[in-house]
Amino acid sequence: MLKFVDRIIVSFAPMNPASKSARAFMQRLVTDGNRQSNPKCKVEINMNDKVQKPTVEVFYTNKNTIKLDTETLTAAEITKDVSRISKRLQLEEDIAQSG
Repeated sequence: MLKFVDRIIVSFAPMNPASKSARAFMQRLVTDGNRQSNPKCKVEINMNDKVQKPTVEVFYTNKNTIKLDTETLTAAEITKDVSRISKRLQLEEDIAQSG
């Protein structure tokens, strides 16, 4: 999931019930498998009670950026959205390498 990601920022208020999916995504994000897929990827966690809406912001290696309002998404949906662009970039890389 992180191979084509430069940086991810997860922002949420830890005591806000709407932050549940952002917290769950953060737990998936920091697993050893994900970290090993791209050790250069910077993961920033912004836990602050002043955060109004939980968000995940992803900066890809091709300079694309997405910002997800995670209040209405599940952790699985966040993962799917982040992975969708990574899979497209992997396909583009595979095509370029095959000639």
